[in-house]
Order: sequence, then C-alpha cells, then structure tokens
Amino acid sequence: MFINAFIRRSINICALSCLVATAATAQEPGGQVIGSFGEQPLELAISPDLSAATIIGSYADAFLSGVQTADDQETAFVSLMLSGELPDPAELSLEIAFAQDMGANWRGDGESLALELAEFSATDGIVSLSGTITGEVSGGPDSETRPVTLSFDALLEQVN
Repeated sequence: MFINAFIRRSINICALSCLVATAATAQEPGGQVIGSFGEQPLELAISPDLSAATIIGSYADAFLSGVQTADDQETAFVSLMLSGELPDPAELSLEIAFAQDMGANWRGDGESLALELAEFSATDGIVSLSGTITGEVSGGPDSETRPVTLSFDALLEQVN
C-alpha cells in the first residue's frame, strides 16, 4: 500500500512539473515570420533580443526582427515596426536585407504596405502580436519594386 501511494505521489509531482514547465515555455518571447518577397520564399525566426512592444491604453509600439539562416549563416534579415492607435496603427515600416547584397536593402511603409492585425494583446509582460503584411517594397541594387507578403506570429517582451 505504501508503494502504491508513493508511486501515485511521484506521478502527480511529475505531471505538475510538466504542466509548470509547459506554461513557462509557452510565454517565451520569439516566433516566426513566413511569406514571400517577390518569387523568393522567406521563413525567419524572430529574435527575442531585438524585438519588443509597448502598450499604453489603446496606443501601441512594436518592433520585431527576424533572421533567416541557412547552413548556419544568416541569409536574410527582416524588421517590422508599427506604432499608433489599435486596432489600426498609423505608422508602419518594413525593411528586408540580404547578406549577399549588403547595403541593398528593401523598404516599405504605410503608403505601399497594408497591415492586417489578427492579434495585439498583452498578458504577464508578454505581448502577442500576429498578422499579415501585403504590398510592395522598393530598393535593392537596381532601385526596383517587388511584391511582399509576410505573415507573423510573435511573442514580444513588453517594455515601458
């Protein structure tokens, strides 16, 4: 009887530990950006160290950066900034850079891009941010314009 109670207690402690660990890792900053830039597919991991958000009432600022790697080398970098009253922030900027074309960045803003926010909320110091950006960015080595579609799903550290 003692062994049976001991085993049940051990199983309960193990199950509780797993639940606590899952809850803790579920709110870690990070996420990903998936989409396309012209004909090129992009899949980037959001860098928690270079991303953060602030929410004051219905006003929000958010900045997220994503890095695509291949063969342990960074190949693409995307940064997205949005700012303004939720649910439709007035300011939006997107920058895309590629490691092989240093200095040939691609940029877009609220005039050439459309933002559709699916979520922008804060809980326990973590901001959940998800949505889609569609439109065009300009730049590159030949100062041309290319279509871009990016979907993002991020957990960002909330800062004051």
